[in-house]
Amino acid sequence: MAVSGTYKTYDQVGKREDVEDIIYDISPTDTPFLSSIGSGTASATLHQWQQDSLAAVGSNAAVEGADAGSASADPTVLKTNNTQIFSKVVQVSGTAEAIGKYGRSSELAYQIAKKGKEMKRDIEHAFVGAKQAGTAGDGSTARQLKSAHGQINSATTNTAATDRDFAESLLLDVLQKVYEEGGNPNQVQVTPSHSVIVAEFAAASGRQRDFGSDRSIVNAVDIYVSPFGEVSVVPNRFLDSQSCLVLDTEYWSRAVLRPMQTINLSRTGDSEKRQMLTELTLVCENDKASGLIDALNE
Repeated sequence: MAVSGTYKTYDQVGKREDVEDIIYDISPTDTPFLSSIGSGTASATLHQWQQDSLAAVGSNAAVEGADAGSASADPTVLKTNNTQIFSKVVQVSGTAEAIGKYGRSSELAYQIAKKGKEMKRDIEHAFVGAKQAGTAGDGSTARQLKSAHGQINSATTNTAATDRDFAESLLLDVLQKVYEEGGNPNQVQVTPSHSVIVAEFAAASGRQRDFGSDRSIVNAVDIYVSPFGEVSVVPNRFLDSQSCLVLDTEYWSRAVLRPMQTINLSRTGDSEKRQMLTELTLVCENDKASGLIDALNE
C-alpha cells in the first residue's frame, strides 16, 4: 500500500553516495618460490655459473712404497641462463589524478603499486609456472629465462609418459634420488589440489598425527619427515598444475641485471606515464640438489 504525503528517498534529489573508502582485492600476491630463494647479481644477458661434484666412491688401497701414479681431475660444469625483462606500463590522465576518489588519494600511485604486485606474480609464474625452455631471443623475440623445471637434473626427476595421480611413493622416490646424489631438500612445493593429497598421506596409511588439541580438526601437513630428512610442505598457487618441486632452497637464487625501477616516460599529452621494469634470471646452483615430480594429474 503506497504511503502518501511523505517525502521519501525515491523522490529525493542530491543524495550523497555511500561508497566505502577502501578497495577490496583478494588476488593472491604470495610468491613462495621467489620468497624462498636468495638473490645475486648478473652482469650480462647470458648469466653463467659453475657446479662441481666429487668422483664416485670406490675401493682405495695403495701398495706400500709404490709410486704416486697419475693424477686425475674432472672439469667443472658450466651452466647458463638468459635474463628476462619484466615490464608493466601505467598511464593515468590528468583528470583521473585530480578528481576526488574513494579508496586512494592518488590514482597514479595506486596503479603503480598494483602493477608492482602483478610483476612479482609474473616472475613467480616464469620461475615455476610456465615451464619455459629459455631462449636468447633476437630483435623481434623476447629473451626468456629457463624455468626451474628445465634446470633440475634428470637423475633427481620422476616423470612418466602418461599422467598419474600424485602419491606418497612418488615423493619418497624423488627424496631418495636427491639424497643419493648428495642433496638435502628442505621444502616441497605443491599445487593447492596436491596439498590436499599430501594432507591425506597419514590417513591413507593409518598413521597417527600429532593433533595438539582435541577441540580442532586438523587436516594439513606442514612438515613431512621421511627417511631422508625433514621438509616443509608449501602450497604454491602459481606452480605448474602437473608438478611437484622438491627443493633445497639454498641452491636457488635470482640473478638481477636491472633491479625493479619505475621510469618516468616523456609526457606527450594530458597524462602521466610510467614504465615499471626489472631484468633478471633464475639460477639453479646445483641441478642435483633439488628434485621434480612431473606428469601428474591436476
